[in-house]
Amino acid sequence: MKIFLSLIALVILSSCSCSKEEKTYSPTEMWFIAQKADPSIILVPITDPEKRILCENYPTDGCVIGSGKRILVSKVELISIQYETVQQARAAAFKLDQWYAGNWMFDDVTNEPVLESFVQKVFDAKRPASISE
Repeated sequence: MKIFLSLIALVILSSCSCSKEEKTYSPTEMWFIAQKADPSIILVPITDPEKRILCENYPTDGCVIGSGKRILVSKVELISIQYETVQQARAAAFKLDQWYAGNWMFDDVTNEPVLESFVQKVFDAKRPASISE
């Protein structure tokens, strides 16, 4: 019986992953997560070319062209940009001293309490202390 229980414990422990792999999200998934948390958020239409969110204005390694969005959260604009990988989003956030969640980087969040609270609560976003955190 002890051997049987030991084998079961071994199987359970070996099936658990020790590393916490962060998930990548599609734009649709991110929007649904945000909308579920706060149905009052609004996707800001960008008609002025000067307000477009372009990869060329951000760390470009892995930046998904055309992914930049402005989202109105409690009358404050949140800028979100998709990257191909979690590591690239984290590196971009580190370089800009901003926040990331999964493969998304959020700009102009640092020192903006409404946005800091929103990205932490809704996306479990982090402000990286290093590129490889």
